[in-house]
Amino acid sequence: MTVPASMNPSSPLASEGDGPPQPPAAAMLDELERVLASPSFAGASAHQRLLRHLVERTLAGETATLKESLLGIEVFQRSAASFDPRRDSIVRVEARRLRDRLHQHYATGVAGRWVISLPKGSYRPQWVLRPPQDDLQARAADLIERGGFLLRQGVAAADWRKALERFEAAAQLAPGAAAAHAGVARAHLQLVAYCVEPPQPGVGLALAAVHQALLLQPLQAEALVLAAQLTHRFDFNWPTARGLFQRARHAAPDSAYVHHALALSLMMRADFAGAQAELTQARRLDALSLSLRAHEGLLALYRRQWDEAEDLLQALLDISPDNLLGASLLAYVALCRGEPDSALVQYRAVAEKHPQHSIGACGQAWALAALGQQPAARRRLHELQQAWSGRYLSPYQLAMAEMLLGEPDTALTLLERALHERDGNLLCLPVDPACDSLRGQARFLALRSQLLGSFRGASGKTLPSGPPANPGAARTRSGPAPLV
Repeated sequence: MTVPASMNPSSPLASEGDGPPQPPAAAMLDELERVLASPSFAGASAHQRLLRHLVERTLAGETATLKESLLGIEVFQRSAASFDPRRDSIVRVEARRLRDRLHQHYATGVAGRWVISLPKGSYRPQWVLRPPQDDLQARAADLIERGGFLLRQGVAAADWRKALERFEAAAQLAPGAAAAHAGVARAHLQLVAYCVEPPQPGVGLALAAVHQALLLQPLQAEALVLAAQLTHRFDFNWPTARGLFQRARHAAPDSAYVHHALALSLMMRADFAGAQAELTQARRLDALSLSLRAHEGLLALYRRQWDEAEDLLQALLDISPDNLLGASLLAYVALCRGEPDSALVQYRAVAEKHPQHSIGACGQAWALAALGQQPAARRRLHELQQAWSGRYLSPYQLAMAEMLLGEPDTALTLLERALHERDGNLLCLPVDPACDSLRGQARFLALRSQLLGSFRGASGKTLPSGPPANPGAARTRSGPAPLV
């Protein structure tokens, strides 16, 4: 490699402002070459090119050129005449992927005295001095605890992104800590499950982190559960997922997280009795979990027990008023029980509190469609798709709007796209009241078959297709008969 003339490899690079101390330029270049030659970067030519460019420009003192507009042209060969970072997100996307690749590289335990870091929100790399091992372990343990708290108590995307950062930092400090890698996987899963990030690369990153955790600790219950959830939710492979859940239960029979995650998978397979038993056990072990309380309400919703679902979700919002899942499910209960006007008000409140999530805007379109205001519903959908340009928008959520707008063929096309994209929401299809109007159609049955296969529940009965019910139609307070 040709070293820029402005560099003096034998001298330290002066820190800018109040930034951290940096090693001599020669040490920086050595670490760069080790990283680029590592298995983590094998075949990743775009990331090799981007990292080399960022490092060389930084060492040359040309950090002013590390701007998105210039990087798109100089690194990714975009046209200088037409490149607009507001419309083309390649630099942001690839910088995020490079950051993830660096984390994965250092998670293998391969590191010298210095570690290359690419801080979020910046294109200027830094070199971080690795402290003594004992201090690393203590700092990593604290970061893991903080990440876990953010996942447990967080109510929206910003909390989950912070959790991911804590877990990634812990994995970088202590590559041998299985809990750190499991935390990385759990945070990625959370972001994908709530459609904050698209299924890819989020699911792939989560699987890589789970794999690393299980290599380090094969009976780590959280990692086994995460492997089960990822396998079921995105590969729709229940037999393999069920085996992983069984291993997790054997490894940690008193883990609320194990019972809770298993309950959610059983719920999506319409094994409501099994899901209730697991939720009861999880609640006994962890009465304070917010997501557990939300999923108790979700189970009541899928059983078409509207009053119980409303009571459970109101209790959750009493202790966590800004809880995204609780608020959006409560609005959905109103929609399902035939109160679209109330649902519209609630979904508007969700959109105001959580504008970074699509569910509030989508829910407004659902409610407007259920009210018979089709032009308004179409306008809301159009506004949502315009606002979400460049971000992931769940095909499943869009399909729900088309069902309520009386467009079953369009809805089924979107559901098929959700299967192709591995939209995690699709797992709800067998039990979601929104899908009741489609249940007799051949395309729907084909989708359902791919999700469920020939599995028979704990009762030995084939999974039912559910009673005829259409969200938005008038119902009694007690609701229709449950699915099972």
